[in-house]
Amino acid sequence: MGQAGMTRRSVLASVLGGGLTLALHDPVAAQTPDTTRAVETSAGKVRGRRIRGVSVFLGIPYGGDTSTSRFQPARAPQPWTGVRDCAILGAQAPQMEPNASRSAGPGANLSSDFVKQVMTRFREGMQVGNESEACLFLNVYTPEASPRRRRPVMVWLHGGGFSIGSAGDPQYDGSALCRRGDVVVVTLNHRLNALGYLYLGALHGDFADSGNVGQLDIIRALQWVRDHIAAFGGDAGNVTLFGESGGGAKVSALLAMPPARGLFHKAIVQSGPGVTMEEAGPAAELAERTLAALGVARPDVHRLQSLDYRAIISAASAAQQPGDRRSLSPVVDGRSLPSHPFSPAAPEVSRDIPVIVGTNKDEATLFLSADPLFGRMTEDQARARFAGMLGERGAAAFQVYKAQRPSDPPTYWVTALMTDTMMRLDSIRLAERKAAQQAAPVFMYRLDWETPILGGVMRAPHGIDVPMVFDNVDAKRGTLGGGPEPQQLAVLMSRAWLNFARDGSPSQTGLPWPAYAMTGRRTMIFDTNCRVVSDPDGTARSFWDA
Repeated sequence: MGQAGMTRRSVLASVLGGGLTLALHDPVAAQTPDTTRAVETSAGKVRGRRIRGVSVFLGIPYGGDTSTSRFQPARAPQPWTGVRDCAILGAQAPQMEPNASRSAGPGANLSSDFVKQVMTRFREGMQVGNESEACLFLNVYTPEASPRRRRPVMVWLHGGGFSIGSAGDPQYDGSALCRRGDVVVVTLNHRLNALGYLYLGALHGDFADSGNVGQLDIIRALQWVRDHIAAFGGDAGNVTLFGESGGGAKVSALLAMPPARGLFHKAIVQSGPGVTMEEAGPAAELAERTLAALGVARPDVHRLQSLDYRAIISAASAAQQPGDRRSLSPVVDGRSLPSHPFSPAAPEVSRDIPVIVGTNKDEATLFLSADPLFGRMTEDQARARFAGMLGERGAAAFQVYKAQRPSDPPTYWVTALMTDTMMRLDSIRLAERKAAQQAAPVFMYRLDWETPILGGVMRAPHGIDVPMVFDNVDAKRGTLGGGPEPQQLAVLMSRAWLNFARDGSPSQTGLPWPAYAMTGRRTMIFDTNCRVVSDPDGTARSFWDA
């Protein structure tokens, strides 16, 4: 998960000011819906709401209160009697406040008028709400909560790195996908940050799985889907995982986790390629720093199970020092994650799973927006940024990116470099290594459409694809702007995702999408003129390959 002076997860957290810490709210209360019939689960019966042809079940427990199994795999939910009304979202996982001094870099101004405008736009629809260690809830959107038909299932993993976020963002509402594609959509919360990924396994065997319990929560949710989704009209034998940013990295990790084998059958990685994860040694060092910040001795590591979780999260955040590459993310622990997901090769455990992987053209404009020079860099200032990020290779890279976009202002040479080093290059590596297996196909895309907001300076930033994939354009008009183009793209992108979920091919009438291969490197470009291009921006890719 590459860096370009700052990590994409931490900068996004600072730019959004924690705006991805989403909420308990009721997005449909004003629509006077009807209730559904009761559906049986292993923990008890649940009842949802029927809204515009979709049955919506919010806040179904798939695991127990994780405060009773902190740093350990979750347990089954507590059974209930009667019928549980699932009409509001469950609590989100405890969130990690961004460490602005570590993440935004020197000179960043998070309080400028421009950054405030960016935050307002990109936080549109997000609400801060209750968080709790009792956070293992999922939401089901289905055309019909009945076993009479079995539809493709799409399971969404939210963004926010591995530190913040929830399934409660209105743009993640699965109703539009249900109506457009006759599928069942599932979204879910799981443990995050220190509570989901702090690796204590080197300190005591009781916590051997602690570095991956957030991932194991997702696997537990997938097991719930396997066992129950037929009653909600879904096909447990046709499950597609998809996620963006941190959600894409979670999908990447799950492709390499043997406990997830057989629980999903297709995967989509949006702007979050997880080629490598954290290794056990550095992860253990970060855990020891966290203990030291808490004043807890190594032999007393079990004390962490009874401390206030806020203190643990705060200490873990402080332990991630400026320039430190150690991060709270899935750990190659030799257990549930035996190796890096796509390094040095694609994982054998998922060789038969088709994959879509891609990025947005200008991911890094969101991350660089807090820089006082954003949009105003001179050529010399941009050249200095290249040198600062790449050292001796900076001068050569500067010439490559300048030549690739000669009419762009220098700011966008820097954001193109950051986009490549943070996301696009690893997305290409993931696609190359998946294609090299010569088993299931991999499809690659890039979203080039530029949002007109804020005078067009953001271009095609990180996260702009999500409301179009979900066909929820109206939920993010502040980010996408007005006019018909976002909805036109939403029709095409959501249909491609739906077709892939149905039969493994994202092609659609009038828009064939060939598989990616080293010869040709054919890539779908989503724009006002959608088309397949061979090796887009190939000069930069070749520079890095060399």
